[in-house]
Amino acid sequence: MTTNITTLALNLLVSERIGQRYVFADKIIALVQDAKDDAGQKKDFINVIHTCIENPSSDARNTLFELAQYYNEKINAA
Repeated sequence: MTTNITTLALNLLVSERIGQRYVFADKIIALVQDAKDDAGQKKDFINVIHTCIENPSSDARNTLFELAQYYNEKINAA
């Protein structure tokens, strides 16, 4: 069974506890590291993830979800 990155991203955004947000972030990062993609884009995604860990209500949440969808499609197509 594959884990859906968009589901993890949504869970990260709705989690009330910061510790739980780190758990979801770690799972997302592990999945993204396996994707064949530009390292710069991965770094940008990881930066957005960390922004959302600290403040899930920030404007970065839209970017987080868009990148999660992108990587989810990329991983599932491979």
